[in-house]
Amino acid sequence: MYTLYTDKIEKFSAKIKLEGASLKKSQARLIVESEDFDLMFKGTISSGGEVEIPVKRLKGLLEDRSSGNIRLEVIAEDTYFVPWESTFEVETSKKVTVEVKSQGSRKVLESKSQVEILSQKPTVSEKQHVLNLVRLLIQEDITMANLVIKRNELNNIVATYINENTIETAQKSPVINKVLKVLEKRK
Repeated sequence: MYTLYTDKIEKFSAKIKLEGASLKKSQARLIVESEDFDLMFKGTISSGGEVEIPVKRLKGLLEDRSSGNIRLEVIAEDTYFVPWESTFEVETSKKVTVEVKSQGSRKVLESKSQVEILSQKPTVSEKQHVLNLVRLLIQEDITMANLVIKRNELNNIVATYINENTIETAQKSPVINKVLKVLEKRK
């Protein structure tokens, strides 16, 4: 089982051997399939066959302890390969455990994912999230008509936006629904 983290950037690394095709013209990507949606991370392949794919923080995208399937995809010239697949689980790398000692007894409290910082950014309203996402989709020429064709671009845009902007769990579904309604009206 592969472990992904909500609170740190990591680098997926692998070594591949490719015969009958050029490594220079090949592409590598990591696909993360969860119950709610799929994420795609693009990487590079060196001339020695070293694959490196940066995986951004998943906070706001996947919850702690969520799981699914992950796979490495390689596209060599006109051929598609899946040389590695696994299940994954999402964890938080920074955890705090508190041991309270009082009246001679010891209790270990449940560990928390991370310590909250007191100076948090103010949250952006749902309306502003919708406007920001729609602007990004318009810039990439994503419409309801080509949504299926450009779904990977859509996933990357939404994933990056959610990673860079705090969207509360309760806001995610309404924001996505409103973005879709705006796209339907723009036909």
